[in-house]
Amino acid sequence: MSFPTTAPITELQAVNRILASVGQAPVTALDTTDILVVNKKATFNGFIDTTTLTTTNANLKPGYFIKGEGVSNNTYILSGPTASGDDQEYMITPSQTVGTTDERVRMEGFEQDVTTQMQTNPDVALAYDTLRQVSREVQSEGWTFNKEYRYSQTLDDNNEVEIPNNVLSMDLSQSTLLSRDHDSVRRNGKLYDRTNHTFSWEGHNPLLVDVVWLYDWTDIPPVIQEYIISRSAAFVSQRLIGDGGQYQILQQQEIYTRAMAMEYETQQGDYTFFGHPEGNNFYNSYQPFHALYR
Repeated sequence: MSFPTTAPITELQAVNRILASVGQAPVTALDTTDILVVNKKATFNGFIDTTTLTTTNANLKPGYFIKGEGVSNNTYILSGPTASGDDQEYMITPSQTVGTTDERVRMEGFEQDVTTQMQTNPDVALAYDTLRQVSREVQSEGWTFNKEYRYSQTLDDNNEVEIPNNVLSMDLSQSTLLSRDHDSVRRNGKLYDRTNHTFSWEGHNPLLVDVVWLYDWTDIPPVIQEYIISRSAAFVSQRLIGDGGQYQILQQQEIYTRAMAMEYETQQGDYTFFGHPEGNNFYNSYQPFHALYR
């Protein structure tokens, strides 16, 4: 399962429909700009000569940024490490000379994390931010298209389950005996056992969980997209325009698209009031129109 990516071009049509609903002109692009955020990963000693970093640290990876006294801004590791005696050599950028073999400098390695920030007019930014917020809220309800039961989750080296950022909720599968003796909640980005007060799930690998996924806009069914757009338009009207009449009209549209989304859900979910276990509903209800074939 890939992680969600910010792809404004795929949401441009949706944003323009929101703007049109509140009487605003459409736009041709949702401009974004990359912002570099660095997270400290390691501290080490070493020296730099032109484009070569020499250090005893063998855990630095390509893409790590390097900071330290005398180190030029935006210096990062291109490749490596390669062995050179007891030291490791890395190719870096840009070219510079810092320190010597007799006078090592202390440096800090950072891992890069590129995020995006809206750089456009406030009305478009409001519509886009509202669309993304409402999309997350609607998907959090858990629909047939983004919910999985008895999903096999492999434990990490510490027998823990780290919850990815494209998971809106994760819980022990209620159809397993394990759920009777354990109570799982999200805590510190991991699955926590409240009954035994631990993050460890040792002895239960793989762990069967029920998951609600967060999907990109292009992976959301069209009927759910319509509901998200209508709901977003009502919010934008309330926040941007403040016209009570317009808001009521958009709310009526939201109610209608919600009903269509629920109709789609009932068809896709194969629900029944008999309460069959998940995946074991073999009951076919009476459908009057079949009588026409007799």
